[in-house]
Amino acid sequence: MSRSDKSIRGSWGDELSGRRIAHCVTGSVSIYRTPDLARSFIRHGGDVIPVMTSDAAKLLSPQLLEWATGNQPIVEITGRVEHVELTEGEGKVDLVLVAPASANTLVKMSIGASDNPVTLVCSAALGAGIPVVVAPAMHASMAGNPAVKDALKRLEEMGVSVVAPLFEESKAKLAPEQHILEEVIYRLTPKPLKGKKFVVSAGPTREHIDQVRFISNPSSGLMGIEVARSLRMLGGQVTLILGPTHLTPPQGVETIRAVSTQEMEKAVLKAAQGSEAFFSAAAVADYKPVNTMGEKIATSTHPRITLELEATPKILESVRRSVSEIEIIPFKATYGEEKPEKILNSLSSLNPLMIVINDVSRSDIGFASPFNEVTVIGRSGRLHHLPKSRKSAIARRIIELYMEEKGITREAPYR
Repeated sequence: MSRSDKSIRGSWGDELSGRRIAHCVTGSVSIYRTPDLARSFIRHGGDVIPVMTSDAAKLLSPQLLEWATGNQPIVEITGRVEHVELTEGEGKVDLVLVAPASANTLVKMSIGASDNPVTLVCSAALGAGIPVVVAPAMHASMAGNPAVKDALKRLEEMGVSVVAPLFEESKAKLAPEQHILEEVIYRLTPKPLKGKKFVVSAGPTREHIDQVRFISNPSSGLMGIEVARSLRMLGGQVTLILGPTHLTPPQGVETIRAVSTQEMEKAVLKAAQGSEAFFSAAAVADYKPVNTMGEKIATSTHPRITLELEATPKILESVRRSVSEIEIIPFKATYGEEKPEKILNSLSSLNPLMIVINDVSRSDIGFASPFNEVTVIGRSGRLHHLPKSRKSAIARRIIELYMEEKGITREAPYR
């Protein structure tokens, strides 16, 4: 393990802790993104073994990948039969990723051709039942080739996950790093929530004063987005009701945008039908103007204005009245410390399965921060303090506590 590898391992999360990934690299111009992509897996706890075609090794120095991963790249198959070492026995990998995957490699994989280190490793992995993920990258004209389209279709029928490229500037560009990372984590995560539907609300709502100005709050929506991501990784079918935010929602999650509290309420109520649970992580505006101007208020004619406010709809109460069987998990933002017993009493009419409490008066957690620190109260009476961590880690722990409250075991088959 190189010093650079050791210094970043697990710095962003532990979803891939203990997992070995064979990162196969082919001769695509997108290869310049390979070191960053490989290190993103390491930052989430993974161990990455690079495998390169001869063309890839001409475009990118194997020494650079050795520095990036801490493992010597496999650039040729020797008498050690490296493709067998990686797919059988104690040293076998948990997943094979081909990124970037050239058109040539995709077609070869689809027909079982094995004439270089990458195609040999992929062939052996498919035969051994090891998950395979491909992220294509090529010119758009090549992506439109019927032979390439057929190859991708055959690969998907064989159980290979395809992370779709971005079509820009006449190119089928390698998918964003986050998309590839999410698919790798998804394929390596058990699916105890498979077949269950969930609703998550996230982000702020806006209540307009006029057509330009509005009342809102600093919520970024990250906490709810990470909850939705965690539910999806464990096999849940997730609908995310997302307020105005610059953040990108997770892959594989149905996302419905909402601006006002009323819009969010309507979307949540619709999605709640037939769902197992509602994770209410949105920072809903508590008040809205009684009257909204249909144009922009001019300060030249209105140097002073007086706003009359009224309470917005209580989404949690609406859900409880309309979908009595759904489990409700409110996220309660406090300003300063409040006794959990007081909060529990204030929300008792909702019969919540759990309550997630966080203090938004702190600048180092909560609103617009990648970190959070929460207290979770379960219906069982158990109280859990989750210390300051990245919101991704907090979200995973919240879902684990949800499963404990529901008696759902994590030991479930992988996808």
